[in-house]
Amino acid sequence: MKSLTTYWKFLILAVLVLMSACVNDDSFFPEENIGEITSSIAVVTILDNFDSGTTFLSENEQCFKFVYPINLGYNTDSSIKINNYAGLISVISSQVVNFNITGLQFPVNVVINTNDSEVTIEDETALIEVLRACQFNTIRDDFDTFFNECFRFEYPVTLINSNDRGIVLESDQDFDSFFQNQGAAYQPTIKFPINLLVAPDFNPQSISTYFELYRIINACETRCPELNFTSNLNDPYNLAYTFEAIFPDLTTVGTYSWFIDDEFVEEDGPDNEGDNLLVRNFDAPGEYKICIKTENDTCPEFCENIVVPELCTELFFEVNQDVAGVELTADFEGISNITYQWVVNDQVVEVDGGADGNNRLIPDIGPGTHSVCIRATVPSCPNDNEVLEFCNNEIIVEETCPNLSFGFEPEGNNQYSFFASFEDDDSITYEWIVDDMLQEVDGGSDGDGIFTFQFELAGTYTVCMRAENSSCPSGTEFCEEIVVQ
Repeated sequence: MKSLTTYWKFLILAVLVLMSACVNDDSFFPEENIGEITSSIAVVTILDNFDSGTTFLSENEQCFKFVYPINLGYNTDSSIKINNYAGLISVISSQVVNFNITGLQFPVNVVINTNDSEVTIEDETALIEVLRACQFNTIRDDFDTFFNECFRFEYPVTLINSNDRGIVLESDQDFDSFFQNQGAAYQPTIKFPINLLVAPDFNPQSISTYFELYRIINACETRCPELNFTSNLNDPYNLAYTFEAIFPDLTTVGTYSWFIDDEFVEEDGPDNEGDNLLVRNFDAPGEYKICIKTENDTCPEFCENIVVPELCTELFFEVNQDVAGVELTADFEGISNITYQWVVNDQVVEVDGGADGNNRLIPDIGPGTHSVCIRATVPSCPNDNEVLEFCNNEIIVEETCPNLSFGFEPEGNNQYSFFASFEDDDSITYEWIVDDMLQEVDGGSDGDGIFTFQFELAGTYTVCMRAENSSCPSGTEFCEEIVVQ
């Protein structure tokens, strides 16, 4: 029925051509002997962009307007003079497969609507620049987007290279090599007719003009894709999911949106430089509806219900204690996913756990009884048990004092040298005291463990070393009586 309608359209139009001398609106009917028409891919692209598919924008709403009259050429070698925008709309609307615009008579003048400047367009290259200025896709842009996804060549095909020479291509490899050699500015110039394999089933279809190619591209843009996505639970304790859009028309769909429980989350897709991923940490366990939907309101959305499961754990740490101090080691299921706090005597001292945690704590605590807890918020636990805690309230640290000792040697002339001689003397800070008078602080990383003292007079002196620290808050000392002759 469609081909019969096309036949009658063409027959009526042919009759009207013969009667054109009697028709006042000469902007609509083909004429002869208008002048030389140049084949133009760019003008076909412009007419395709002017045609919104439903209602045409007004002339001032378009990016630019022609300065009329202009002369256009058909694929039948006939031509037509267009005297105004209404005539151009009529020509665009009346195009069919076997009767469509393929060329333009240069030069033409256009007015850029953003600044009302008039520009003379001398050739195809200049007209392509108008397309780019208006942010219209060129045929090269559409090839980069839709080739292989929307349509493929049924080889062999012949393309005209930038030197106006026909090149026969036998395969996709030939096409890729040809495209690369022509450079980024090259606009695919096809020697028609050719056969295309058209999505979604890639059935063969013969075309003879760029108008027909744009019909295929437009059908791809408006065709409803078979939407789909996968879901993966990355972290069950933090309710972290990754959803990945996977469907055949993913690269040509342009833009689609993610929804959770009918609420918009984000836009995705090639037009948004998207990654086709939705990463989501849910607030609580439960059932959620995840959907993706294209910009085309007539296309169905794709949805799946997922159940985010409850999952809890029991926090725990071990206490290891010796004369060197206290070491705590956390160990529980899910520790590599759960971030938690170390709490010592009701004070948060460290955040640990997760992928980078070492799950160990050596608390800075002195002698006495201490409370140590680990505390975590785990979203996957039921709402009334979301904050978990494990405590040990009886970590008892005994006072541990070093067993101080020193030796000494007379050096002559009432001078003596004293040297520390006890375990860990290089890690404990202590004082040298003579007759209850502080003389020197020694020990630790900066000490040398040697104390030299010059006694002034003969007599008996008491020399002590004294230490006090967090493990030995009451302090300890070791003393020797020195008799100076």
